[in-house]
Amino acid sequence: TPARRGGLPLSVNHRGEGLDAAAVATLYRMGSLTKGKMVHALVQADKNLHQVKIGNYMGQNFGIITDINENEVKLKELVPDSLGDYMERTSTLQLQEKQQEGRK
Repeated sequence: TPARRGGLPLSVNHRGEGLDAAAVATLYRMGSLTKGKMVHALVQADKNLHQVKIGNYMGQNFGIITDINENEVKLKELVPDSLGDYMERTSTLQLQEKQQEGRK
């Protein structure tokens, strides 16, 4: 559901969780782990490794994690449209290995 015209929905009024300032394109999913019945993803931003779960925020577009499975992290983001409204967009962060700098 889009936000009200001219403003963000109340759900984006949250405390930062460490990955809010990073663009999703700069994040790397390094793996996952299971705690009880809950799956967590390990996400690298710059040189820091973060453990995230469903409901955590990630990315600059008010992304909230909606699903984590063994292949990807799915998030729902709010992005501005040309009229100044906000619309939902689904993004995924695939499991991948970051290339080591300096290696050829």
